[in-house]
Amino acid sequence: MPPASPNTQQVSRVSRHRRRSAAGGARRVEVTVPFQDAPLVKAIAGALRSGGQDAELIRRTLQPRLAGARARTGAELVAFFRTSPLTDVELTIERDHDTGRAADLV
Repeated sequence: MPPASPNTQQVSRVSRHRRRSAAGGARRVEVTVPFQDAPLVKAIAGALRSGGQDAELIRRTLQPRLAGARARTGAELVAFFRTSPLTDVELTIERDHDTGRAADLV
């Protein structure tokens, strides 16, 4: 038997709830994680949603370990490279000036 489709009243309640959540600064996200990590991700989301000291501790702990926001300016890009693990590595990057190969366009 196919699942029953939600009635108009249910859809309206869900829409109102989502509008209130968004107005309160919340954003609904959907993620796909390995099965064994689902309870962990749910617990982290719950702690962040509740706020308080646990939420601040999670943010302070995880944010430095995760990828930061994309650099929007040259200064942000330079700052990223200065704090990267490759800062002390001597890199020599050279451009290949080869003009390619001849192509017969006839």
